[in-house]
This record gives sequence, structure tokens and C-alpha cells, in this order.
Amino acid sequence: MYHEQIDLAVSICKRLYSDYQKFSTKNNWGSPDLLLDTIEFIEEFKTTDNDSILVKEKINQIEEITPDTEDFGDSSYALNACVAVCETLAFLIDHEGEHIYNVGTCLTDTIDFKIQEDTDLKQHEIDNNAIMVAARAFLLGVSH
Repeated sequence: MYHEQIDLAVSICKRLYSDYQKFSTKNNWGSPDLLLDTIEFIEEFKTTDNDSILVKEKINQIEEITPDTEDFGDSSYALNACVAVCETLAFLIDHEGEHIYNVGTCLTDTIDFKIQEDTDLKQHEIDNNAIMVAARAFLLGVSH
């Protein structure tokens, strides 16, 4: 189960990475390379012994490149990408399932924001949007 949870979280982190990359390029801020390197670190780490000190260092590094929504008005997607990576790193340390849940929430929140960019929809319209339905099916399919 542990490896499947890591695989799910990494898959989500990779999906959200491009949003961070776009944000970083547009705002000339952050470090997409560090974020990507950390995602790759997670993939490699899942098969090695737990070095919680190293993982905590990685969390601190990602927190340093996590945009503050008060400093950047367009940072929600990039923020979710960083939070997903930090939550995955935290999972490596304590194996608490709540971290994986939070990673999934980063994905659905990002999709929710994107769906609403073009139109103002009610919650049931967002929930029934094909992109959101597919994301939830992905999360449920992998988590069972």
C-alpha cells in the first residue's frame, strides 16, 4: 500500500509541476528545477531507508520556493504544486495517510480553480465537470 500511495502522490506532483513552472517563468521567481529534483528524489527515496533529516531538509527547501498568495496574486496553482510535494515528503517520514489525502486535495483544488477561470459555476456544476469527474475517478481508482 505504501508504494502505491507514493506512486499516486508522485503522479499528482508531476501533474501540478507544470503549473509551478509557468508561474515561475511568468513571475521570474522560484525554482522549478528544485521542485522537479525533489519529485525525482521522492521517486528514488521510496525504495531506500528513511532518512528523515534529509527529508526534512527537502521540506525546508520547498517551503523556501513556495509562493505566498499575498506576494503573488496568481500563485494558487504554484502553491498547490509545492504543498503537494511537501505533503508527499511528510508522508515519507510518518506514513500518515492524511498527507496523501492532502496531495489529492491539491489536485482537485487546482482543477476547481481552472474550471472556474472562464465561468462562474455553482459547486454541483464544478463537481459534474468532465475534468473534475476524471480527476476524482483517477484518485479513487488508484487509492483502492
